[in-house]
This record gives sequence, structure tokens and C-alpha cells, in this order.
Amino acid sequence: MSALARSDEVATAYLPNPRSVQRAQTLDGAVEAVSRNIHPHRLKLGDPRRSGMACITSTLDLGECALGYVQYGFDVMIDPGVISDFLLVKSTLSGQGQVTCGSLTATTAPSSIVMTSMSERTGIVMSAHCRHLTARVARRAIEERLERRLGRRLAAPLQFDLQSPATSDFGRAWHQLLSHICDLSAHAPGVLASADVRQQYSSTMIELLVHTARHNYSDALERSAQPAIPRHVRRAREYMHEHLPDLRSIAEVAAWIGVTPRTLQNGFRQAFNLTPAQYLRELRIMALHQALRGAAPGRTVGDLMQSVGIVNFSRYAQYYRSRLGVSPSATLRNGP
Repeated sequence: MSALARSDEVATAYLPNPRSVQRAQTLDGAVEAVSRNIHPHRLKLGDPRRSGMACITSTLDLGECALGYVQYGFDVMIDPGVISDFLLVKSTLSGQGQVTCGSLTATTAPSSIVMTSMSERTGIVMSAHCRHLTARVARRAIEERLERRLGRRLAAPLQFDLQSPATSDFGRAWHQLLSHICDLSAHAPGVLASADVRQQYSSTMIELLVHTARHNYSDALERSAQPAIPRHVRRAREYMHEHLPDLRSIAEVAAWIGVTPRTLQNGFRQAFNLTPAQYLRELRIMALHQALRGAAPGRTVGDLMQSVGIVNFSRYAQYYRSRLGVSPSATLRNGP
């Protein structure tokens, strides 16, 4: 068995249902388990000379959505064909691979989230060190939610962008929501025993996809939304995300946008009920949280604070503890 399979406790935090973990040692066993948990498919080993597998999978049914964890332990090529009834949203926890939908190909890595096409053939390559947490979302549920928001039927098939950065608003919210669900499943399983609670989490996942992930109806949806976020606020928010490590003041943001700090403050209060400084602080706290959880051995809290633009270490340590209930050093020590 590979080293990855022997050390699967590293992935404990990301198992959708620790009580339903399945292991497969054969190709047929892996196909059967993953087909049942995520989607039917054909599977080939990257090295045809190998005869065994080291597959680990886990699943959690949330109603219109489901979460499935999978690692194979060997290089594999997956052929699910056209996945027409579901959208698969793939978060790569470690390793690297590829997803191809029609003529488009994306590299799967922890830096991004990949969403499959519901109308074109899909192909997936996972390396031996890949760990994927995949959300399976019913196509019917997403399209019905989008049609209600638009007030009309869809004129063309719904198509999400193949790849979304993990640092985008959608990426951060998606990872935090899935991490929260997995944590509940592991430590408070009674909460998810209620079908109504599970369906509420499904509904939240679908709302996030419809409203914050990019797709071919995003512009129409934004035009129909009331009230719209002012353009200068959107540009300021984008600037904060893109320049987080080097950003030193809100005045810098306002100057780049071409508005006064007071105008920017009024716009943020109207859009988010936060001042620009509060928004930036929240952004840095969550960026630090992600950096601490994914830190390489040897990194320090101070190093990681600097990497997201934090210069007042003690003050942000207090902010972090107040926001997340633990210290930055505890998060770094405990890992993913």
C-alpha cells in the first residue's frame, strides 16, 4: 500500500462522514465505491502494470447536494462521460491533476476550485498524492434556483467557469462552508441527523454557486439584483484582494479607485454594513487562517502574518482569537 494510504489520518478533517469511510484494494472495488459515492465512471491506472489500489472514500448525503472525499493512492485516469444530471465542484486538498471538459482543461490544485460541465464530456486525471473533496449538486436544483432569481426560463444550458481561484470571494466562502460541514459531521453528527438541517446546508451551497461563482448567467443575475453594489466598491474590493500582502491603508485604495475615503466608507457601509477597514481586517484574518492551515513545516505565525500584509502581530492575534475562537499559533500547530 502507498504511503498516502497509510497516512490517511492527515485527511481526517476533510472526511464528509468519518463513519462511512470505505477502502478498496482492487480496481473494481475502487470503481464501485467511488461510483456510488460521487458518480459512475470508468477508471484506468496510470501504470497498467499495477494490479492493486489504495483507494479511500467517504460520502455525506445532504439531499440536493452530497459531499464525497476520494484518494486513490496511485496515478489514475477517470472517465465519467457527460455528467448531465449533476454539477461536480472539486476542491483539491493536496496533490495535482487535471480536469478536461470538452475543449477546456484545468489543472487541479489547492489554489483553485474546478467545476465540471453539465453538457460536455469530462475527463479527470488524479496523481497518487491527490486528495479531492467533491460536492455533487443536482442540476435541476441549481437551474430552478437560478430561474427563480432571474424570473424567467434559461435560454441556454447553465455553464460555470471551469476554474475559480481559491482566494476569490466564492473560493473562500466555499472552502469555509465545506470545512464547517465536515467538522460538524465529525464532532457533532447529531446536528446532521435532521433531514431539514442537511437540506438547509444544501440550499446554502446552491445559493453560493448561483450568486458568487461565475457562470454564463452571472451578468444577468447581477443586473437584476437590487440593490447593486456600486462600481467603486466592487473595484475597491478587487484591489484589496489583489494587493493584500502590500496594502498599507484605505487611503491608498481610495486614491487608486479615484474617490475620497469618505465616499469609499459610505459605499462599503451601504453594501456590506462594514467600513473599508473592517472589511480589510476580515479579509486578512481569513487569509491568515487559510495560510496557517496549509503552512509548510518550519513556517512561523509571524512569517504567515507578513505574507498577508499584517504588521501589527499582537493586535491581529487578538482579532484572530476573537473571530475564530483559537489563537493563530494553535491553528498552525493543529494543521488542516
